[in-house]
Amino acid sequence: MDRYESSYDVDPELHASLVPQASRPKESGAVGLLGEMAEPRRMRPSTFRCAAATVLALLVVVFIIVILWLFLHPSKLYLSVDHAATTGFNFTAAGGLAGKFDLTLRAINPNERASVYYRWVDVGVWYNGTYLAGAHAPGFFQPPEDETRVDVVARAAPGDAGTALPRDVEEGMKKERTAGKLTVDVHVVAKVRFRYGVVRTRKYTVRASCPAVPIDFASPTSFHRVNCHVHI
Repeated sequence: MDRYESSYDVDPELHASLVPQASRPKESGAVGLLGEMAEPRRMRPSTFRCAAATVLALLVVVFIIVILWLFLHPSKLYLSVDHAATTGFNFTAAGGLAGKFDLTLRAINPNERASVYYRWVDVGVWYNGTYLAGAHAPGFFQPPEDETRVDVVARAAPGDAGTALPRDVEEGMKKERTAGKLTVDVHVVAKVRFRYGVVRTRKYTVRASCPAVPIDFASPTSFHRVNCHVHI
C-alpha cells in the first residue's frame, strides 16, 4: 500500500504545469458572473404606467392653460356712439350720396389689469343694409379702466352708375330727411391687442354694431347715447 500511495504523490508545482490553461477556472469571469447575478434586474415600465403618466401630464397642461385663460382673458370691451350729425347731406345726379357724417365714439376698457392697444379703427355708416359712408381712424392706447373718445368723419363718396343707391333706400332717406331726422346703423371694426405688464396677447378683431343711431338735420340740442353690441 505504501508503494502505491507514494506513486500518486505529485509535486504541486509539477501538477500546475501539467494542467492545461483552458481547464483552469477564470477568476475574473467568475467574479463578473457573480457581479451580474448580484445586480438587480431593471424592470421595464408597463404600458399602463406610460399611459397614466401621459394622461397626468396632459391634465397638468390643460389645468395650466385654464388658469392662464381665466387670469389673462380680457373682459368685454364697451363701445358707444355719443354724438352723430351730418353736413352737406344731399343726393347726386348719379343716384349717389354726398356729404359727411360726424361721429363721436366712446371706447371703454373695463379691465383692471389689462391695457388695450387699438391698432386701427374702421367705421361705417349703413342705412337699411346699404353702405353710405366710411372712415378710418388711427390707433390709440388705453390703460386699464380707461375711457377714450374718438372723433371720426365718415365721408360719402358720390356714386356713379355702378354704385348708385337702391331706389327704395333713396326714397326712404328722402322721407326721413323731410321729417327732420335720419336713423342709421354704425358698424365698427377694430384690431386690438391686450397687454398684461410685459405680456402681450395675440391680435383680436373687435366688431361692434350700433343700431338705430339718430341723426338730426336741425341743430340738435342733445344726443342720447347709443350703446353698441361688441364682439371679440
